[in-house]
Amino acid sequence: EGILEEGGVELKHTNRGTVVRMDQPYGAFAKALLERQRYPDLRDASGHPVAPYDVTAHTLSLLMGVEVTPVFAPFKYSEVGIGAGDGVPGKAYERVAVYKSHVPAIDEGWTRWVLKDSFNYMLHPVEAKSLEDKEAREGSLLAKYDTIIIPDQASRAILNGYKSGTMLPELTGGLGASGSQALREFVEAGGTLICLNRASSFAIEEFKLPVRDVTEGLKRTEYYAPGSILRTEVDASHPVATGMPKESIAWVENSPVFEVSDPTQGSRVRVIASYPRDTNPLLSGWLLGDERLRGKAALLEVSLGKGRVYLFGFRPQYRGQSLATYPLFFNAILQASSFSR
Repeated sequence: EGILEEGGVELKHTNRGTVVRMDQPYGAFAKALLERQRYPDLRDASGHPVAPYDVTAHTLSLLMGVEVTPVFAPFKYSEVGIGAGDGVPGKAYERVAVYKSHVPAIDEGWTRWVLKDSFNYMLHPVEAKSLEDKEAREGSLLAKYDTIIIPDQASRAILNGYKSGTMLPELTGGLGASGSQALREFVEAGGTLICLNRASSFAIEEFKLPVRDVTEGLKRTEYYAPGSILRTEVDASHPVATGMPKESIAWVENSPVFEVSDPTQGSRVRVIASYPRDTNPLLSGWLLGDERLRGKAALLEVSLGKGRVYLFGFRPQYRGQSLATYPLFFNAILQASSFSR
């Protein structure tokens, strides 16, 4: 509602919910944010998709988990007042670190911003510290942290960073073999690693997890989701899904899609969210190759030694907008803290 009001949209709080009339100066703005986008299937002469300027979906109602019902006929309602409740501060979780690569990653900034603003969405504020390459390489991470979050970034950038000679020596090399090993030892000793979107590939590759990305190596003509909102089915019995509905969404952009690669290790893997098996998961935006996603996993928990790795095949905190999937992200952090201690 705050976003709409900042855009000049007049809202009416009623006994039927919040009413947004379209016959107002900024009604078109509200319509653009609340309706689902049906992006055209744009291809060049060779059949390759034409990349959009930015993304193909910005349906805030889906991202924020708000039900919107279009009304095309007159109906009666009465306006009501709204009040603000008093939040009760909870325990601040400080044994959390966000990996900060020397190769700038936009998602790292968004992750830090969302965590800093976390008290607005739950009663347990998260005060995260930065984990840079040097500290990671030194090891002994479980002595300082319960949870380490790796934001969305290409696996190669995380592991290798800047090449030697291109930057100051202390800014090159990425995590390297020693940092990767230190993260593995952190998890095996009881820590929790949360990997967002493309960072999941780093954990799969470096820790030899029994999981594979079914979209790896596919051409854009075979699979393409350039910033779209997809439908997911959630295992509500999992602690990370606490407070989530059985059907939710995922913000998908250059995102992996998971399946178990080694059936003998399947007991180590638990699916928390998956794409529907019998229908196209696209809710808003543009998606090519929907059949490759059907029945596959969007969010996994993989055990490793005494700890676990959460693989998010999407960005649950996308641009500070995807409130619908915030619970999955925050629950993973809170669950990790109670698990480790």
